[in-house]
Amino acid sequence: MGYRLTRIKLSVHKRFLQALADWELGPSEFSLLVLVDANPGIFQRQISQALDISPPNLVPLVERLVERGLIERRASAEDRRLQQLVLTPAGKRLQIRAEQAVECFERDLEQALSAAERQCLSVALDKLQARLGERAQDG
Repeated sequence: MGYRLTRIKLSVHKRFLQALADWELGPSEFSLLVLVDANPGIFQRQISQALDISPPNLVPLVERLVERGLIERRASAEDRRLQQLVLTPAGKRLQIRAEQAVECFERDLEQALSAAERQCLSVALDKLQARLGERAQDG
């Protein structure tokens, strides 16, 4: 089962990258844009936690998006040392187009399964994720 899950993960990841290729975005950059869009003014620390990316690894990711004019850093009004992130208008336009491409990819993938099969898969994946979470805590 592990081999098949790994192969599926690799195939899905490859198709996900293809869906984002036109916008020169990777999965982490896409996730960051979606998260900032849903939470304008979110702190970098919160993004780090939500995306499970260490702060040192998040900095260059944010910097690339800032350099591309997709997001802006703003000092917090409460604590000027803290940086909040917001999408620029260009970032919002790109995020919308990229999200539409990802939704199209996901719809295409879902068509391989009936509604009942999708429900069963969702339940099975939840169980596996819970089990792996238990193992990670035990280890």
